[in-house]
Amino acid sequence: MRLAILLVVGASLYGADLRVIDAIKRRDHKAVTALVGQHADVNATAPDGATPLAWATYLDDAPTAQLLLQSGAKVNTADEYGETPLTLACANGNAALTASFIKAGADVNAARWDGETALMIAAGTGNVEVVRQLIAHGAKVDGADSRKGQTALMWAAAEGHSDVVDLLIKSGATVNAASKSGFNALVFAAVKNDSKSVRALLAAGVDANYALPDGTKVLLVATSYKSAQAAGALVDGGADPNVADRAGNTPLHTAAQVGSVELIEKLLAKGANVNARTPKSTPGGRGFGGGGGGGFRPLAGEQTPLMMAAKANQPEAMRALVKGGADPTLKASDGSTLLMAAAGSGHVEAVKYAYELDPNTAALNDQKATVMHAAVTGTGSVPQPELCKVVEFLASKGAPLNEKDARGRTPFDICDPLPLDQVQDVLTRLIVQAGGVAPKSKR
Repeated sequence: MRLAILLVVGASLYGADLRVIDAIKRRDHKAVTALVGQHADVNATAPDGATPLAWATYLDDAPTAQLLLQSGAKVNTADEYGETPLTLACANGNAALTASFIKAGADVNAARWDGETALMIAAGTGNVEVVRQLIAHGAKVDGADSRKGQTALMWAAAEGHSDVVDLLIKSGATVNAASKSGFNALVFAAVKNDSKSVRALLAAGVDANYALPDGTKVLLVATSYKSAQAAGALVDGGADPNVADRAGNTPLHTAAQVGSVELIEKLLAKGANVNARTPKSTPGGRGFGGGGGGGFRPLAGEQTPLMMAAKANQPEAMRALVKGGADPTLKASDGSTLLMAAAGSGHVEAVKYAYELDPNTAALNDQKATVMHAAVTGTGSVPQPELCKVVEFLASKGAPLNEKDARGRTPFDICDPLPLDQVQDVLTRLIVQAGGVAPKSKR
């Protein structure tokens, strides 16, 4: 009796017999079988156009999908989004259902409303057998969606499916095709850090020095995403290790900032200039400390990878650069030193290593700012206990505590408008211990 009641629920909802869909949603295979036996409409569509076969496929319910096929379910009915049973099978990476739908006459070039084809969907999912079946039955390998202009090869590369990338290349996919934003498959593989796909694409003829419309080379994309393996494959494939972005940063600068020792070593082995300098004048930002009103000009030029690693608190990257020949005595265009860069990180580990390399705690930049100014300039996001350690360490090495920069500000003054009360307390204590007069807050 209970089953009989369930079978009539929804029989006339929206004017269509949705009992089969309802049973599939409940994953009630017994009810579905009974309904099919009663000749319920296996092609009835929900308000959005979805069919029972679409729902069974979406839920990856292969037995129900096969039952519906045997009972006359149509394989090419699309819902209002263009989704068909085949596109849903591809999204699930279900090779068995894909084969069944193709055998039943499914359109292998079916696409969603925005032009995303079954092949693109399968490539993104990564089941190489599904992709192989679609291509074998006539799927267009270079079909692109209407919104972004991306192809199946790009989808596979973006998801790191190197075996699918290989298959698509062998099947004639255009390896140099680019999306509307200028991304080709190589760029997607670089972002994903998929070195296998990078190597396959390079072997197929893609330029290792490919540039996006704004001029950014693919190697710079890889380094900015910390894609060490992909970047290594690009360099092995002929990418220029000394290419610079619009701000003058080389891949080594970027690798230093993100702390990728593996990539630093690879770039150096391929001829990257360990002492590469950014241009003398770099627009935007602040100096080593960034903000805070200290004695540091808008971002100083002539920065080396070692300086950037220091500012980014990447001591292991610093060590790798020094091992590769980095010169710790070089200064930025405003006269700032490596120790100032490390102090600007606000972290004591970077400062201690920088001091080993560059122990001049009395240095001034062209704004007469000291290493102590650097430590409190723009480091407000660093936990105060850590910043206090930096101040104490520098003081223990003889760094001036109360010097004024070219604007007449002491390190204490720079802290004053900022939430750095603990740092001010440390500075005050150290100044008094050194025989000075305790500075007063102007707040």
